[in-house]
Amino acid sequence: MSRVEKTSQDGLRNAPVKRGFRIQRVLAPVAVVLAFSMLGYLLWVTLRDPLEAGLHVVRMEQLDALQLSDRQLNHAIVRAPLQLDGEPIAMLAAAERFEAEVNAIATGQAGMKGQSPLVDRALNDYVVSAKEKLKLLEPYRDALRRFRLLFAGMRTGGVSVLSAPAIDNSPALERDIKRLLQEATAYSLLSDAGNAERIDQLNATITVQASSLDDREALIALSQLQDTVDGLRFTRDELMQQLDTIAEAGAASALANLSSRYENHFSQLQATADRNKLTLAVYAAALLLAFGLIAWRLRGSFQELDQLNLELQDANVNLEGVVAERTQDLSQALDDLRLQQAQLIQSEKMASLGQMVAGVAHEINTPLGYANSNVSIVRELVASMEEQIDGESREEFDMLLGDAQYGLEQIAELVMSLKNFSRVDRSHTELFDLNEGVETSLKICQNQIKDLVVEKQFAELPDISCAPSQLNQVFLNLINNAAQAMGGQGTLTVTTERDGDNAVVKVRDTGCGMDADTVAHIFEPFFTTKPVGEGTGLGLSIVFRIIEDHGGQITVESQPGEGTEFRVSLPISAASQPAGDVVTEESVILSESEA
Repeated sequence: MSRVEKTSQDGLRNAPVKRGFRIQRVLAPVAVVLAFSMLGYLLWVTLRDPLEAGLHVVRMEQLDALQLSDRQLNHAIVRAPLQLDGEPIAMLAAAERFEAEVNAIATGQAGMKGQSPLVDRALNDYVVSAKEKLKLLEPYRDALRRFRLLFAGMRTGGVSVLSAPAIDNSPALERDIKRLLQEATAYSLLSDAGNAERIDQLNATITVQASSLDDREALIALSQLQDTVDGLRFTRDELMQQLDTIAEAGAASALANLSSRYENHFSQLQATADRNKLTLAVYAAALLLAFGLIAWRLRGSFQELDQLNLELQDANVNLEGVVAERTQDLSQALDDLRLQQAQLIQSEKMASLGQMVAGVAHEINTPLGYANSNVSIVRELVASMEEQIDGESREEFDMLLGDAQYGLEQIAELVMSLKNFSRVDRSHTELFDLNEGVETSLKICQNQIKDLVVEKQFAELPDISCAPSQLNQVFLNLINNAAQAMGGQGTLTVTTERDGDNAVVKVRDTGCGMDADTVAHIFEPFFTTKPVGEGTGLGLSIVFRIIEDHGGQITVESQPGEGTEFRVSLPISAASQPAGDVVTEESVILSESEA
């Protein structure tokens, strides 16, 4: 056994003991803080009681003053109808004092609010009932004002009626009118039912007696006097009803409930304060005893802990050598893995390049041989039959020259497509026509898609800022995958459109499709559905990284047996530009490994 291994095993055996001492070192300060925090809390709770006791005295005085002002207000309300000559000043003053006392008990510095939920509920109920009582005083004051006006009108009307000559000539009528005024006055003060009956009888008698009078003005004045007496009775009854309503407001009972709830609350606070004092004394004694025991125990524990820390430091020094050796081994393994990855990437590159070159050679050789043959024939005919050319031959010459021109145009177009696709000299970002890029990729893949039905639906798109060679790589990969999925038969649909601030390219095939589990892993490096040896599973991972670096999105929708659609969305804004470096298979694999 080496020295390093022995040291490591010793360190592992001592690890539980060392962890125990570390826990003790952490818990000891925490326990001290908690103990003193509890002591401080008990001390604070105990010392705040005198302030609460002082406020209790003030609150009880406020409750007494509120009860007194409530009784005074009730007394003033009942006496207000007796003040027939002016405003009920005593009632108004009592109402102001009552309102001030209610505000003090509700929102004052020594108010009841915030004592306890029960006290708050009782306080709220009392404030509501008190405000309701004060609110009822407004219609009561209006009724009092009408009552005073009617009473004054009755006296004035009585004097006017009794002074009429026609009334003076009827002693019985005059006597009944005077009795009516007396009974109405008595009813205004006492509201006796007997007075009401006598008023009704007198009104009936006076009406019969007045029917014989010839004085129209006296009759009108008498009728107005009777109406005033009826209004006075009605207003007096209304005042009595309002008095009953004010009494039903329940301010007095709500105040009694508030006083009871607060006294119970304060009694509980006093009991709690007494318990806190006793708890504080017991806790302080126990705390002193506990700290004495802890100090004695920690003295020996810290000595042992210091010794173990020294041993642990020595073990850590030895472990650093072991870690360095393991790190070197892992680095070598990682280098070997990256080498294997690079070999796989190069193999796929060569396979793809060979396939593409074969297709390009096939597409170039055919129109080139066709054009060269026609051009040779035309040259021979022109050289030998320059003066003998008739109309028919001239048409044949035109046809052959057209075929040659077409072949040469095909060659030029294919060469230009290859140049646009590679863009080796323009790997940096530039403005690029997506429709042109898709068209170029279709021409490059002409050999793979020659037996397919190709449908193109291109919308008018603005040029976007991108790396053209990277996007061409994306389109080529998607088209090749679609062609392979259909096995040479089916419909390939390529669509471009604008979606808001994004340009969208869709590549759809009618191939075998993929299930949900395959779709979930389709963009992962080295994931492939192809047989072993036919692919590395890097193509779509590279596509995903390219689109991501351009600030875009790529999604896939597929159903088994219904085909697959890849949707590439790229920002049109120039602010969304890809990184300057070209994305390759190697960069994708290495970044995934480092992540």
